[in-house]
Amino acid sequence: MSIEDQIRTIAKVELSTEFEEIEARLKAACRKDNRQIREDLKGLTIKLEEFTVQMEDLHQRIEKLEEEMHNRWSLVVKLRKYTLDQLMSEYKRLTGQMRPELEESLENVET
Repeated sequence: MSIEDQIRTIAKVELSTEFEEIEARLKAACRKDNRQIREDLKGLTIKLEEFTVQMEDLHQRIEKLEEEMHNRWSLVVKLRKYTLDQLMSEYKRLTGQMRPELEESLENVET
């Protein structure tokens, strides 16, 4: 075997040993990173589930508030209509008392 072949063989052995060590360290680092990534993903999944529960709770609360607001608005509209009807009837009664002759002439015109 020539000196060049011996040098190549020695270099090949040295480099393959270093390469195997580097490869082993890289695999170990990847496994460690993979474990860390899995743990991070589990943590994020838990936080996402908690957030989803909070969002559902918030959605239910918003629906309840919207329903209450709708009910109150309906009540205001009914109260306004009732109050307006009362005011109109009171106005007609008062104008009838103040000017009965005008109301009589209006009734004659209507019939």
